[in-house]
Amino acid sequence: MKVLRDRVAVVTGAGGGVGRALARNLAGRGCHLALVDIDAQALQDTASALAECGVTSSRHLVDVSNREQMAALPGAVAAIHGHINILVNNAGITLQKSFATHSIADWERMINLNLWGVIYGCINFLDDLRQADEAHIVNVSSMSAFVGFPTQSSYCATKAAVKGLSESLWAELASEGIAVTSVHPGAIKTEMIQATLKDSDNLVTAQRNYELAQRMGVTPEHAAERIVDAILKGKMRIRIGRDAVLLDLVKRLLPKAIHRPFVKMYRKQQGVKSL
Repeated sequence: MKVLRDRVAVVTGAGGGVGRALARNLAGRGCHLALVDIDAQALQDTASALAECGVTSSRHLVDVSNREQMAALPGAVAAIHGHINILVNNAGITLQKSFATHSIADWERMINLNLWGVIYGCINFLDDLRQADEAHIVNVSSMSAFVGFPTQSSYCATKAAVKGLSESLWAELASEGIAVTSVHPGAIKTEMIQATLKDSDNLVTAQRNYELAQRMGVTPEHAAERIVDAILKGKMRIRIGRDAVLLDLVKRLLPKAIHRPFVKMYRKQQGVKSL
């Protein structure tokens, strides 16, 4: 996409973190925004942050895991903005629980939000994107799509699925002029872990992981800048953060050996002495 001014972008999970930073970055470049989130106050806060940018922003209180709400969303956006150029499927959560303690409800929650939310977005906005002179889909995956982390089975599974979906869409939609980018961030200084902290198997470990992300992770603003750059350059895939780049490279070089330290890490978390 050559220019962003007067384009219209739909951003899910726009109420905070990367979603809010991305909305501010796009608005600063003259892009109009359809802000989507399940939290009304968070949506209002993001919209207020865009007030001085001189662009049109609309708020859409939508649960991306809800089929009916997502089916109605394109019409609501088009009624305000007239057209749609960019779709950013950003909304998602993580859950730090072992597979053994994952309930079916846990799996349904993760799949519905992290995967079905992306699928619903792509399916329902596809016709509008096909009508645009330039169009781009951004699906936010994770570095967890590269490897399977212990206590992250549902997150890794859904983010790997988003990666595969994005690659298929990239091949299928290229001839129609619709670019697709799969985004793979490492640690980012957001509150995503905190949102489900109480549901974790090990609150101490989960809190430690949150604090580590706050110290070592990149800022949401950095992630947003990288995503916008990918839109402008039509990149198929981006990795955000040194941890994401390193993990991807080591997985390629040592596809089996990279997983061995995870066994020790998990045993330590469980209080089991190494053999």
